[in-house]
Amino acid sequence: MDYQLLLWALLPDLVVVVGVFASLGLDYGWLRNRPVSRRNFIISNLASWSLFLGLVGMVFQVMSTSEFNFAAGQIVFSPMRYALKACIFAMAILVVQLSSREPVCGQVSEYYSLLLLAALGMGFVMTSENLLGAFVSLELVSLSLYALTALWRRNRPSAEAALKYFTFGGVSSAFFLFGLSYIYGMTGSLEVRVIMSYFASTPVLPPLLLTGWLLMLVGLGFKIAVAPFHAWAPDVYQNAPTPAATWIATGSKIAATMLLVTLLKPVIEAPEGSPLRIPLGVALSGLAVVAMIGGNLAALHQTNLKRLLAYSAIANAGYLLVGLAALNHDGRAATLFYVLVYSMATLGAFSVVSIIGGRLGRDAEIDDFRGCWKTMPSMAGLMFFFILSLAGIPPLAGFIGKYYLFFAAIKGHASISGWSEGWYWLVALALVMSVVSLYYYLRVLKAFLVFDEEGRTEVKINPVVRMALIILALGVIGLGLFPQPVLDIFIAAS
Repeated sequence: MDYQLLLWALLPDLVVVVGVFASLGLDYGWLRNRPVSRRNFIISNLASWSLFLGLVGMVFQVMSTSEFNFAAGQIVFSPMRYALKACIFAMAILVVQLSSREPVCGQVSEYYSLLLLAALGMGFVMTSENLLGAFVSLELVSLSLYALTALWRRNRPSAEAALKYFTFGGVSSAFFLFGLSYIYGMTGSLEVRVIMSYFASTPVLPPLLLTGWLLMLVGLGFKIAVAPFHAWAPDVYQNAPTPAATWIATGSKIAATMLLVTLLKPVIEAPEGSPLRIPLGVALSGLAVVAMIGGNLAALHQTNLKRLLAYSAIANAGYLLVGLAALNHDGRAATLFYVLVYSMATLGAFSVVSIIGGRLGRDAEIDDFRGCWKTMPSMAGLMFFFILSLAGIPPLAGFIGKYYLFFAAIKGHASISGWSEGWYWLVALALVMSVVSLYYYLRVLKAFLVFDEEGRTEVKINPVVRMALIILALGVIGLGLFPQPVLDIFIAAS
């Protein structure tokens, strides 16, 4: 084993690990008797710097290292995977800075260490093509997020939400591991390349192999909050600390989607006519239908903004599955592109909610944001772009992402879709649901940009957060106007 190569590959992650232990050591030692606000300021900056240095390390890796596969697929270095990992670290910096405004809880170092551990797990999911290694990494993410949800002691329902999150998470992990055992029993390996070789040499589909894939699909359905495995999401999004809810809605969504794409890679790469394509295509399309209809219709009746964004996330998980149901290379690239642009817009929207709603001392209702166009015009303007991108309005990135998803689904092979040359009926339903979603997205914009409300005061904004939100808004606009450079990275990887 080349230990120098291993050390080089893990350098960004090691920097974050040092940040975790340094945060705990400082808080338990030198900062023990300091005020909570001072401890929060110092530890948040330490966490931000560790993520930033890890991000810089990734830039040097991409510039000086060619592609490689290390330790039986545990670490796979490629431009696409490290680009997503870099996005995870950059998003984590914004989440940490959102938390620096005001201490979420008295356990300052524990809070930021859990944020860093979640980012660490997401990074490992990005760079793994070993199903067991990716699953263990995703569990590191999940365990960290369970604890983050429960740390908000000022909000008593957060404990209930964390228990629900943990219970559903444990059941979903059991499903995934049960399916993983079937895959290993039939193929003798959990490395994606070996499983692909097994597919190429086996024309007949063993029933246990199909059962394993469906069980793992159920497990990941929870992680990406797709109906009917979504029951935890509304309570967790609403009752978790808003920065933690932001991290659950964005970083964990990217990581889980990446694992789902890795899981489906052997099926996508299999020859046309592979017996696993039809049942998996039907399962993915069925989940997409339930998620799009359930998420959008439930969001219509929401008055709490974080809860509305939770049901929006469920609907968007359905849109993701529309592209994946095609089980082709275009669908894989479009799915990764869409989850990236969706996460950018959601990160921005949750950040605005955190900044403005944090002053209320309670859950933020949609009407609480009335008059923002007067008191905080910059935040209202940024929210305008984030919400319209989530709604899929051209020329923003959300529209381009949906266009590529639906185009890939239409190109789906007839042996999967059955009705015609592609998933026309599924795309038609997705378009109808996208129109339905305009109602509740416009309700949010109406509160921010139309209603007038007296008595609102402007909130002081961290300059780093303000700059990050501007960059996110420019990214949402730029990827809508010029998507091809980023899309080419995902297409090349496919």
